[in-house]
Amino acid sequence: MVKGLYTAYTGMINEQHRMDVLTNNLANANTNGFKKEGTTSQSFSDQLALKIKDYTDAPFTARGLGIINPGVKIGEGYVDWSEGPMKETGNKYDMAIGGNGFFGIEYTNKARNIERDLPGQTNIMYTRDGNFTVTAEGELVTQDGDFVLSQDGGHIELDPSLPVEVSMNGNIVQDGEVVAQIGIFDFEKTTYPDGRISYDNLEHYGENMYIPVDGTNPIEGTGRVYSGFLEQSNVSVVDEMVNMIAVQRNYDTNQRMITTIDDTLDIAANQLGRLG
Repeated sequence: MVKGLYTAYTGMINEQHRMDVLTNNLANANTNGFKKEGTTSQSFSDQLALKIKDYTDAPFTARGLGIINPGVKIGEGYVDWSEGPMKETGNKYDMAIGGNGFFGIEYTNKARNIERDLPGQTNIMYTRDGNFTVTAEGELVTQDGDFVLSQDGGHIELDPSLPVEVSMNGNIVQDGEVVAQIGIFDFEKTTYPDGRISYDNLEHYGENMYIPVDGTNPIEGTGRVYSGFLEQSNVSVVDEMVNMIAVQRNYDTNQRMITTIDDTLDIAANQLGRLG
């Protein structure tokens, strides 16, 4: 009976984690290029329950009582890499990637954080958010001022006084000449039979950015560049809301189980054991 407390408790912790992931997805439903995340659950390994210190039956020998399972534990998280819908903006510096690939960004830390605690330190990161702009000096940057990288890994410098055209292969044309090429980078990925893909060597950093792990190097991406468009998030608000309702009901069920067991223990300890 008491083991049920632990089973219900682990269920509540798991549902709380699922709720955290769902609310993060909803909070980023309008974030350009955001990829929704999900979580999995796993059962604890079955364990053999033993009766010990029973001197009336085989002294000093543990005897098996049966198999128990103490509930559920949080499994691995995953990212849904499916493409989000494209929204036309008409701004030539807004760019979306059709297919696989990421924009390369020279990201500069704006403040201290636990991962990279030196403000001003730069790292190469990758994103699907193509909401770019041009500085007064003609450098192509993100809305936060981080440099967008060309295919050869350098900064992209333009003439802000001239009109710009961007081809689908990423070439930026000004005054009839190709002045730079937007970098489209990709990484080794796993492709499943149903068409889903998984990047096992990318870690979600924050700021809608991803960073490669274990020294993984990018390869040239095959995606196409669509100037004047932005990729929206692939979060379905309706689906996430339905999932939130299911999570809340599961949490309430586990909570009621704990209350029921607690009431039963109260009766066993304070009423059944009372002397007449």
